[in-house]
Amino acid sequence: MGTLIRQLTAKDASAWHELMKAWLGQDHPDRRVYDLAWANQQFVSPGGLETWGAEVDGALHAAVSVIPPSSAHRKSVLNAGRFISRPESYTNGTAATLWGKVIRMAEERRQLVVTRVLASDNEHQAVCEQLGFSCVGFQPFQHMLRHREGVLYYLRLARADMVSRQPLSESLSQVSELATTVLDNLKLPQPTSVRDGVTGYPLQAETEFQDATHEEYKTHRAQAQSANPPTEISGALNIGWGLFRTTPGEPLRAIIARRGGGVTAGLAYLFDEYDRCLRVVEQFATDDLSPGTIVQRAVTLAQDKFNAVYIEVDILMTAPRLLKSIEQLGFVPVAYLPSTFSAGLDHIDVVKMVKLNMAYGQENARLTAHAKSIADIIDRMFQDQKVGVAIINLLRALPIFNGLGDGELRKISRLFTQKLYKAGERVFAKGDSGSEAYVVMRGQVDIILDDQDKPIATMGNGQILGELAFLDGAQRVAEAVVSHPSILLVVQRTAFNDLVHREPHLGMVVMRNIALELSNRLRRANLAMSSLRH
Repeated sequence: MGTLIRQLTAKDASAWHELMKAWLGQDHPDRRVYDLAWANQQFVSPGGLETWGAEVDGALHAAVSVIPPSSAHRKSVLNAGRFISRPESYTNGTAATLWGKVIRMAEERRQLVVTRVLASDNEHQAVCEQLGFSCVGFQPFQHMLRHREGVLYYLRLARADMVSRQPLSESLSQVSELATTVLDNLKLPQPTSVRDGVTGYPLQAETEFQDATHEEYKTHRAQAQSANPPTEISGALNIGWGLFRTTPGEPLRAIIARRGGGVTAGLAYLFDEYDRCLRVVEQFATDDLSPGTIVQRAVTLAQDKFNAVYIEVDILMTAPRLLKSIEQLGFVPVAYLPSTFSAGLDHIDVVKMVKLNMAYGQENARLTAHAKSIADIIDRMFQDQKVGVAIINLLRALPIFNGLGDGELRKISRLFTQKLYKAGERVFAKGDSGSEAYVVMRGQVDIILDDQDKPIATMGNGQILGELAFLDGAQRVAEAVVSHPSILLVVQRTAFNDLVHREPHLGMVVMRNIALELSNRLRRANLAMSSLRH
């Protein structure tokens, strides 16, 4: 039995189509793929793909296509997609032989190889790993096939990686954890870690948004080039619908941002109707007030207009402020792709960030041990989002945390512990050091100046107490006593200070809000004193 590897032509469309239908089953949401006329188009220019097949005794056992990027910035990547095969291709060696051909092509073209493998396809994962691929990401529930399935991202370096990498910011702890693991698995040098206190772009600004066509977006982007806007997003590998990246049924859409009468930013995106995913393709901005707000606008559109399950964006590691903004909006890193963006002679790492708008739970995936080590990191990040949702909602309503995104609130929520109090139990006494702050999750707490006095204030659900002495460790000027059985959230000052050292922006926002609250209290006190005089 001999295996023949060759490039497929239009004459092979029928055989490729039969193999694809057998691999997909009959339930794929994009019904176009079951039409032989559609299959014929996949081998005809323009739009036809470079497709290679593995034949055994004249029968097609496996095939893979090279999906060209929509941008020259991704020319260093051989994007191998649409891998289809017979089950026996894993046991008779044809799948491995075909991937061996892809690897040799990439080496000749001085490209690295990126491919997506279904989390349910353990045999395909094993073949890739045997041939030197490394798992660099896991995106749960990404594609709709027979049911919603996750995919793994595999990467193989086809040349020496000589990239001088950006330092990893301690403020981007989730990205740093995934990057460190991926680079270690690829046996690449680790970048330095820095405590830079990176802050995101503002998520709120007086900006007008309008929907636009992709052609209008390109016109505005060309006009903005004189301002030399930085490249921060590159979704050139994300064009298309579904696992097969079929041609979208409609053109790219866009959002334009205006401030002061002029265009300050634009964002192009694709909505995948089959995966229910909004994929951000590219963006430009001419100021620092627009990048965060226009991404937030895309998130709002995805949720309110499209009812998207997913929002997906590929961000360059040279854009830490945008990464921070994305994190604040509740995105999670799911893949770290070294050297996959080209800018002249430079090669830049890319991180894929997603926001999941559905209930998260572990998939029934069949993962190799290597793939599971990556999937476990990403699973833990999504699980962290589920834990403490009630606490985050509570913190979001507190004036002291105004202006913080969900990502920052999630970090704060992890600092809190729950404590039960009986009626009449003292929370803190007058003169105690202010080492803790409290949020009433359920119940009621009275604030008393002296033992015999009536309460000067009563704190109920969702209110914070002890926050002023908490900030500087000063003595308490009153005591707090629980009047009904209560659940309080407690945060230690040392833990909060450690977070602020890593995230200075977070500390600045909290301090600003406390200053505003003190100002409001002083104003109310002055008004009260003035009314007494009259």
